[in-house]
Amino acid sequence: MTPLRLMILGNGSREEARAYVDRVDDAVRASPELELVGVDLSVGSDLSDCPADAAVVVGGDGTVMHAVRRMGNRPIPIIGVNAGRLGFLADLTLETFLLHLPDLATRRFTIDNLMTMSVTLASPRGPTRAFHALNDAVVRAAPYFRIVEIGLSIDGESVMNYRGDGLIVATPAGSTAHSLSAGGPILPPLAHMFVVTPICAHTLTQRPLVDGGHKTYEMIPRGDGVAMVLIVDGQIQVPVQEGDRLTIRRGDAPFPIVRLPGHSFYHTLRDKLGWGAYPAGDRGPRT
Repeated sequence: MTPLRLMILGNGSREEARAYVDRVDDAVRASPELELVGVDLSVGSDLSDCPADAAVVVGGDGTVMHAVRRMGNRPIPIIGVNAGRLGFLADLTLETFLLHLPDLATRRFTIDNLMTMSVTLASPRGPTRAFHALNDAVVRAAPYFRIVEIGLSIDGESVMNYRGDGLIVATPAGSTAHSLSAGGPILPPLAHMFVVTPICAHTLTQRPLVDGGHKTYEMIPRGDGVAMVLIVDGQIQVPVQEGDRLTIRRGDAPFPIVRLPGHSFYHTLRDKLGWGAYPAGDRGPRT
């Protein structure tokens, strides 16, 4: 069997991540069924022609999203090793990754193709810009942080005018990120849906909305002179204002992520969110 070719990616500016990378590097080199084709800890290199079968990304979810964005429309499967805090894309501990090296070597894993989103910003003041997102697109208030109004249409039909701090449109993978903290629902990772979540809505009737991934969503900033910003995956920020139109569709290229034996979405939720755990000092049910 041809050795599985791996490339290690990470954020070289973080000391903890570099220490994790060294251990991953040593373990991969020590496995004759695996081939290490390179280590890239930079932040701006072009990864659109990555010469590997899979990439081991060491860091947090932000590092994973940044690495995949650098791959453009030719992403290779990602194995996320968490060197941060809470991680749903980088969901493996270092110890779990090392334990499953034999599974990688013998190709005992599956690949989930997660839905992505394409975000297009059309403005009368400049050229149209396009962004590729894994998690979400957010339009929210910018300094001086006034209440903003954002219209939403789906497949050309007006749905609602949201008033509050902003509006999130998230993929299933992104449903456990900013959308979750704003009170949105959790979607299973392979669902073909988008979730629309208001941020601090001005009225209680404005609730999160889930609809199909095959539809076209449009966010329309309203309010002359009201400063707003588009945030893509928490990493790209672009000022927007009245007259701009943001169109969101399912992305052409999915996000391939490696699932090792024993992976369970609900186990990940229980582990990451502490479901079923008792607060500190609480010893559990009394008998």
